Amino acid sequence: MSRADLALLVVLATVVPGSQLAHADEEPFAQPLRAVEPPSDLRTGLTQQLADEAASIERAITIVGEKLAALDDIRTRRLAAAYRVLRAPAGADLPATARRRAAARLLVERDLAERGLLADEHGQLRTAKTRTTGDAARVPAIVLPAQIARPAKGSIARRFGLLDHERSRTKLSRRGIDLEVAEHAPATAVADGVVRYAGPMRGLDSGVIIDHGSYLSVVAKLGASTVPVGAPVKRGDRLGSAARHRVYLEIRVAIGPGGLPIDPEPLFAASR
Repeated sequence: MSRADLALLVVLATVVPGSQLAHADEEPFAQPLRAVEPPSDLRTGLTQQLADEAASIERAITIVGEKLAALDDIRTRRLAAAYRVLRAPAGADLPATARRRAAARLLVERDLAERGLLADEHGQLRTAKTRTTGDAARVPAIVLPAQIARPAKGSIARRFGLLDHERSRTKLSRRGIDLEVAEHAPATAVADGVVRYAGPMRGLDSGVIIDHGSYLSVVAKLGASTVPVGAPVKRGDRLGSAARHRVYLEIRVAIGPGGLPIDPEPLFAASR
């Protein structure tokens, strides 16, 4: 995954060099895992995410296309009106004529700039549609994690997926899960990998992004990380401690900009 994709992931995760890694194999949740196949619904979930994204992009393309057509119709009429103003004789009131001509030019330039923005947005959406189609074709072959260790010892307090927000009465999407842990509990790597980011995360205190090859893990809500960027880590290596009573985990498969989130909870089953 590129540096730009990793940077985008940090923004989406709406992650300080430190001491030597401390291993936590003595913890029950960091014991060796049995070889199993990835849960079948993970691939189905990825396919559905991309289908939903494609449908959203298609709707946006239609809306922007309609705006472009409407603007072109208005622009055609304004160009004709501006042409008449600019070609009309100056008349006796030269300042008034100059003002009318300046206003006509301003309207034409404004319409042209607005159309340029819409055309650029339309092009970006079509590029996104092509990318999403390509990503969907990759799903059957993408290597998914079969199992991971828990990043901390505790119960799941907030689950992955859609939830109803009581105050706003809207549906929100959670890209990861929260574990309820002991105060300042140690947080560890869920699998072998390389640290790609360690530091602040918007809304998630501090955290660590680890590259596991075909997927990334985000372990956050930490007080501070204890691993430097670029460090190789093994499953169970200590990454830091919980800032309070929660540790956040997000798993993203390496498809598309920043990756696509999957539910980490089914991947814990083999490690219990």
